[in-house]
Amino acid sequence: MPMWKPSETDLHLLREMFARAAEEFGCQAVDGVRAEGWRGRTLGGKVTVNGLVRWLRVVVAPTDKVSERLWMGNESAQAIAGAARPELLGVRDWAEEELRFRAELSTFVEDAPVSVTPELQGPVQLSESWWKELETSLKAVAATATDRVSVRQDLVNRRLEWISGGRVDPEVAVWKASHGDLHWANLTAPACVLFDWEGWGLAPAGWDVAVLRAYSLLQPSVAAEITDRFSGLLTGAGGRQVQLFAVAELLMAGSRGDHPELTPPLLDLASELLDEPAEVIARRVGLPAA
Repeated sequence: MPMWKPSETDLHLLREMFARAAEEFGCQAVDGVRAEGWRGRTLGGKVTVNGLVRWLRVVVAPTDKVSERLWMGNESAQAIAGAARPELLGVRDWAEEELRFRAELSTFVEDAPVSVTPELQGPVQLSESWWKELETSLKAVAATATDRVSVRQDLVNRRLEWISGGRVDPEVAVWKASHGDLHWANLTAPACVLFDWEGWGLAPAGWDVAVLRAYSLLQPSVAAEITDRFSGLLTGAGGRQVQLFAVAELLMAGSRGDHPELTPPLLDLASELLDEPAEVIARRVGLPAA
């Protein structure tokens, strides 16, 4: 994701553009129902159109920093058959004051995200049907042919060198289409719907499952459930590799101040995967050990 963060002026303009987009789509905003996205670069809200409840989302970025892959992700994901996701109903794209805006009108999902944060901070009860729905969606994504790229080999190289000190072969043998940002704030319950398809594309096989498990480490029973249900993607050389890559990505985010409470269990998982003390790994990557 881009590291640019909107200023207060940009955020004010984003709110203005949300109102403009609502008018453009013929929507009436529902008071008080708003959701600010990652680093304030998106604003979503519940709206009504001809008596039907919808979701309107507006994203902003400097015109010279727009990633077309991310910009078009939700729209291109409509081609994925069999995955539970909102249906995109309309798009508007425009530029103003050296900023580019994109408005997307989608079907409204009644169920709330499993967590308000990407990491799972408290216990959850997820039904058998929920897990089956997740498995069905991930299989549908993986079966999708695409030339979009979510994860590049050079990033895998850097992260695995960083965390393992060159002890793990970084060359990915199997690439599959993936959601690309599978965490608990992008999953709903009691029905399992996947939000935020901006970054979907090719990634190491098992990437979505490895990331979700890493985001679950504060709730060991949920992490164990993922391991049991998706063991085929998390075992063997490829499973070890993709899990280490997920751990490295989240540790890198932690070094920038994101979800620091995950650092100790992530280091413990790295220790298990590398058969090396967590303290040694922490020193190598420049992070405090538990």
